[in-house]
Amino acid sequence: MIRIPSVCAEGAGGYPFGEAIDLALRKALHIAGDLGFRTRYGDGGYYGIAEIGEGAEMLGILGHLDVVPPGKLEDWEHDPFDPVEKDGMLYGRGAQDDKGPLLAALFAVKALMDAGVRFNKRIRFIFGTDEETLWRCINRYKRKGRAARDGFLARFEIPAHLC
Repeated sequence: MIRIPSVCAEGAGGYPFGEAIDLALRKALHIAGDLGFRTRYGDGGYYGIAEIGEGAEMLGILGHLDVVPPGKLEDWEHDPFDPVEKDGMLYGRGAQDDKGPLLAALFAVKALMDAGVRFNKRIRFIFGTDEETLWRCINRYKRKGRAARDGFLARFEIPAHLC
């Protein structure tokens, strides 16, 4: 996922936020589908949904697949879209904000599924595609989607002493 340079390029390739963001969305949905989630490519690429469980109530897990532009590539020690592991940490555009946390949450739910946990409500992942610019993805989802009763953002923060 880090190798996909999912920086907003509005309208490129006929996709709302560009071809790379659409590729990241389709890749995330493919991964989720392979893990056993029901998936949906939402509203022409504005968002995606991966869901598991049954019931009227829903827990929403929200994250995004777009990244901040890297700026000048010569200012980087490594290519920002080529993940590097260093001192037990993974570096690359989206590793922390927000591809990494979103996939970690997805795999955490999969681990619960594999452990035989039966969910008494639906767990819905909402993959945003425009958080770094204007949140148009989630605004569109809110107009067309069903609100979750409970939820959280998939997000990791690096402790200050490691920065």
